[in-house]
Amino acid sequence: MKTVFSFAQFKFDVWLIEQLQMTPPPGPTLEDLRDRWLALPGHVGILSRDMLTTHRQAIKDFMGIVISAPDRMHYRIMNPEALALDSLANDLLKSIQNYSFLQQYKELGKQIQPEQIETGSRYLRLIGQALRDKQKLLITYQKFSDENPYDAIVHPYCLKADKGRWYILAYKEGSECQEPAQCFALDRTLRLTLLPETFVPNRRIKVATYFRDCFGVWRDYEHYPVRRVVITCTEKVAHYLRTLPLHHSQKEIRCKEEGYASFRYRISPSPDFIAELRKWGDEVKIEE
Repeated sequence: MKTVFSFAQFKFDVWLIEQLQMTPPPGPTLEDLRDRWLALPGHVGILSRDMLTTHRQAIKDFMGIVISAPDRMHYRIMNPEALALDSLANDLLKSIQNYSFLQQYKELGKQIQPEQIETGSRYLRLIGQALRDKQKLLITYQKFSDENPYDAIVHPYCLKADKGRWYILAYKEGSECQEPAQCFALDRTLRLTLLPETFVPNRRIKVATYFRDCFGVWRDYEHYPVRRVVITCTEKVAHYLRTLPLHHSQKEIRCKEEGYASFRYRISPSPDFIAELRKWGDEVKIEE
């Protein structure tokens, strides 16, 4: 039987994960969580052990996050790596947190102004079905650099968001490109149709690692090979980078200059990555 997740359940699941993340080791007890739940405005019911068990299982099924009490008293997230910056679980959590917040305070209107995502979002459900069932898609695509659109049959492998836009990583039938897959931006997609035909996935296309060394969706290792990049920046910039890393490989390293910080990356230094660094002007120096 397919599990149906309600919005109320999502709100509790997000709340529970937040409590575990903000409580230092060894973690909160059932009594701690129960007291916090009762103090929460608009809470429903009393937090029981059975209720907690049900939600722990739901969180594991939906997000892959394992919550347990190894000492039979204090609860904690057993696999914190599941919530890494580039993980699907982290994206799901942030999306639910944002939706919950916007729904709760929708009467504030323009006092809350979330980041806009372009209109290609209307294709998401259809693409999700194609990804799940390995169905082909007929796409009508208009490149910014071309005068006229073209039609193509594609095999979708991945859906990725980057800088307010959605992209499909897909193989285009009849393509002469050496790369087995390419990205199609949904804001340049004029029409998308789900075809009844299915496809056999190409083993050369490793979705889990395809964008691992890229900045966003720009993947051109021939012209911008993956390498070590070290930058030095002012403390003001460092605060931004510590709270929102540019890339999952970002590591802060020892800096020789007082009042500055240094960060190391393993990345394909494509022009959009360099442009991101250059926006800080003289406050960022590329060392290597």
